[in-house]
Amino acid sequence: MVKESKRPVVLAAIIVISILTIGTLGYIIIEGFTFTEAVYMTIITIATVGFKEVRDLSNPGMWFTISLILLSLGLLTFALSHIASHFGQVIVSNLKSNRKVEKKISTIKEHAIVVGYGRNGQQAVEELLSNKIPVVVIENKPENIQVLETIPNLLYILGDATDEEVLKTARIEYARALISSLPNDADNLFVVVTARVLSPNLKIISRASTVGNDKKLKLVGATNVIMPDKVGGQRMATLVVQPDLSEFLEKIMLSSGSEVSLVELSCSAIERTSYTCTIGNLRIRELSGVSILGLKNADNQYVLNPTADTTLSPEDMLFVLGTPLQINALKLLLSGTHPEGQTEN
Repeated sequence: MVKESKRPVVLAAIIVISILTIGTLGYIIIEGFTFTEAVYMTIITIATVGFKEVRDLSNPGMWFTISLILLSLGLLTFALSHIASHFGQVIVSNLKSNRKVEKKISTIKEHAIVVGYGRNGQQAVEELLSNKIPVVVIENKPENIQVLETIPNLLYILGDATDEEVLKTARIEYARALISSLPNDADNLFVVVTARVLSPNLKIISRASTVGNDKKLKLVGATNVIMPDKVGGQRMATLVVQPDLSEFLEKIMLSSGSEVSLVELSCSAIERTSYTCTIGNLRIRELSGVSILGLKNADNQYVLNPTADTTLSPEDMLFVLGTPLQINALKLLLSGTHPEGQTEN
C-alpha cells in the first residue's frame, strides 16, 4: 500500500508514463513511426517546444497530435497542481512541527543532550528514553531528522553542536548530561570544549575512536570517555575467558521491567541527625530484599561489598541489585518513610 505522503508523486509519475505510452503507441500505429521517432514526436508534442516533425503527418495523425496536446495539458496541469499542494502542505506541516519542538525544548530541564544519531547515539537515546530521561538530539544530517521525527517523546535540533548557539538552543545550562557520539574524534573534541565553556559543571560523556585521544578529550573537559572498539574487544575476550559471568552481568545490566536490575541510589534522603546511620541498623537486606554490591562515599572512594557496620551519609551513592519493588522499598527506607523501618541509636 502506497503511503499517503507519496501518493501525489506516484500519481504524477503514472500520468507522465501513461501519456508517453499513449503517444508512442499512437504514432507507431497511426503513422508507422519507429519506436525512437514515436517517442521523439510524443516528447516534442507534450512539451510544445515547436520542433519540426520527423515526417509530415496524415490527417489522422494531426487529429491524434491535437488530442495528445489537449490530454497532456489537462493531465499534467492536474498532476503539477497536486504535487505543488502536497509539498506546500509538507512545508507548512514541518514548520508547525518545528515550532512545536522548539516550544517544548524552550522549557526543558534535567535532560540529556545527545550529539549525533549514529549507531552509538541511537543506543544512548533508546537507553535514556527507557529510563524516562528527557532527551534532546543534535543532528546535522537532514535524513536522520526524518527518523527522529517518528520517535515519540524525543526532541531534536538540526544543527552543528560545535556552535554555541545550537547548544544554547538545546538549553545546555539546564541539562544533566551531554553525550557526544560523533564518529570523528576532532568533532567530539570541539563539542566537549564548547560544552564545557558553556556549562562548567555539566557531566560530559564523549566517544573516542583512536587510542590516545581519550586523554585529550578528558584534558579539555570530558567527564568520561568511551571507546566502543576497545569495549567491544574486551567483551569478546571475556566471552572466551569467562562466558557465563559475562552473560550474567550483561543480563543484569540490560534487564528491565519486573526483572532484577543493577542500579545506583543516592542517600541524599537520609536525614542529618545525631545518631549514626549504618547499613545494619537500617535493616536494608531484611526490609527491602536488595543486595548492596558497593557504595561511593563523599570522598569519591568506592567500597565493594560494604559490611553491616558501614556508615551511610547523604553524600553516599549505593549500588544495589534488586527488583523494582525491592528498590522502591529501599528508597522508602533511606527516606525514613518505610512502615517497618526503624533506626537504632
